[in-house]
Amino acid sequence: MRLVMAGVCCMHSRLIHRAALGGVLYRRWLSSGKDSLSTASKERFPTATHVTVNDAVCHTPKEANTNLLNFLNQSDIQKRRRSIEIPCFTAGSYLAVTRADPHSPTGTSKFVGICIARRNKGLGSTFILRNVLNGMGVEMMYELYSPAIREIQVLKLERRRRAKLYYLRDKPAKYSTVSEKMQPVPNDGVPSVYKRKKGEPA
Repeated sequence: MRLVMAGVCCMHSRLIHRAALGGVLYRRWLSSGKDSLSTASKERFPTATHVTVNDAVCHTPKEANTNLLNFLNQSDIQKRRRSIEIPCFTAGSYLAVTRADPHSPTGTSKFVGICIARRNKGLGSTFILRNVLNGMGVEMMYELYSPAIREIQVLKLERRRRAKLYYLRDKPAKYSTVSEKMQPVPNDGVPSVYKRKKGEPA
């Protein structure tokens, strides 16, 4: 029993020592003010993690004046925005989302609906589309920066008084129905304000 306890204590002390040493090395790396990659490494590996802040390329969290987690999140977000165009939209806008689908003959699937909610949380940002198909309400939640998304098209840029449109779940189906053949409505980048139709329930 004593040997087992001694072994556990010894292993625990080694883990603490390694963790402390890792923290010291990380603080030294941050306080150095220099990029951990040499110039030759940057030329050899042009896809190294970096972010752009005020038109300045930052290769370390200290240069970007942020912590490591935010630095990595912003790097992934900017990399994703360079891959596809992510348009501006709000809850109430009509969208068409094309995503990769290995079970589809074309390799992609498209869903059209009204955005009933949008959650802005960095790399974990999400939005929900709702539509009524064959008399049944269908909702799809998408991750805004998911690599599976191929295209986000704004069919109609519109906003409503509420930030969340969950109340549409309790309204008649016609207020959530969006035609899959809906054509894009030109806009100047400013969402139009939705006007309730006569007789439409609040």
